[in-house]
Parts: sequence; structure tokens; C-alpha cells
Amino acid sequence: MKMTPSGKSVFYFGIYGILAGLSFLVLPEKIIVLTQLPEISIGWARTIGLLALVIGTYDIVCGRADLKLFIKASIYVRLGFALGATLLFVSGQMPFTVILLGAVDALGALWTALALKSYAIEN
Repeated sequence: MKMTPSGKSVFYFGIYGILAGLSFLVLPEKIIVLTQLPEISIGWARTIGLLALVIGTYDIVCGRADLKLFIKASIYVRLGFALGATLLFVSGQMPFTVILLGAVDALGALWTALALKSYAIEN
């Protein structure tokens, strides 16, 4: 089965999620420093990595299968993450770099939304 544009957008976002998760699992100290996150234990950093791996896996599987309900829901979830990241920064709980992480989610959500809309128009 050929992936639709929206399925591809979620699939590729899943690859990003897996790479981010693996980074937190394998190089937690370096990722914490790079992203300027507050000091956390290596165990918690690796827990974040595991969560990213799980979400990335869902994205890859559902994107490949073109599960429209998941694809549509992922738009709102990723926008919600971006909003939450922004609120954490504004409230002084996280550094500015968390907004950059949220921006990646927002851009991915926008890509998916546009892909869904353009594919619906074409078909």
C-alpha cells in the first residue's frame, strides 16, 4: 500500500521521535546539556527517551498504515505539546530551548494538516 502524503508526514515525524528517543537513551548527559534542560537524573532522561521511542513507533506504524483517525489526532496532540512547551517556558519552568522542541512538533502538525487537506482536495 502506498502511503498518502499525510501518512508520510506522520511516518517521518516518527523517525524524528525514534532518533530523539535513542539520543536520550544513549547520550542523556549530552542531550541535556545540548537542549539546556534543567538537571535531571540519567534515569529520568532515559525515561523521556523511552517515551519518545514509543510515540515514534506509533507514528511510524500508523503513518505506514494510513490510519486517518490517528493522523488527525496527532495534529492536535503535537500542537498541544507545542502549547505546553511554550507555557512551561513562559512560566519560567523550562529554558527557551523547550520552545524549539515544541516548534518541531508544531511544524510537523502543520505539515500533516496541509497534507491531509491537499490530499482530500485532490481525491
